[in-house]
Amino acid sequence: MSLGALIVVVAFAVILVIGAVHYTGGSGQKDNRDPGEVILEFARAYPGEAIRSVTMTKDGNASFLRLADGKTGFMQSMGRHNVARLILPGDVAVQPIGDQPGLRIEFHESTLKGGDYVFESAEDAAEVSLWLCGGFALASPALDAPEDNGNA
Repeated sequence: MSLGALIVVVAFAVILVIGAVHYTGGSGQKDNRDPGEVILEFARAYPGEAIRSVTMTKDGNASFLRLADGKTGFMQSMGRHNVARLILPGDVAVQPIGDQPGLRIEFHESTLKGGDYVFESAEDAAEVSLWLCGGFALASPALDAPEDNGNA
């Protein structure tokens, strides 16, 4: 076999291997984030916040954290970096996505532009929407006190 033919065969074999790896998904970056990792990353950014639960999007690039004081934590992966943010009820506009179990979220007065966030189930999307809209409001002493109608 001549040297030229050997070079062509080796080059073809290398291209074939690279193509096989690419088409089987071996070249894609795997993001195997889990809720524990999200909790650790968020606690590093906001050490004083008590986290009650975590709901991740289907692709794992964004996570919403229910916090103990009625706020919502937000973690979003942007390449190799993460953005952590506290969201107060009313700081966002939330709409359902029609054909998927997800939410379209627009951040008010923020550098985050928002977007569509798809979850594993409609229940996860509904729960996160309650967090963002203030559905889990903390009890106020004024609301818990009995009304005084002049009947003392």
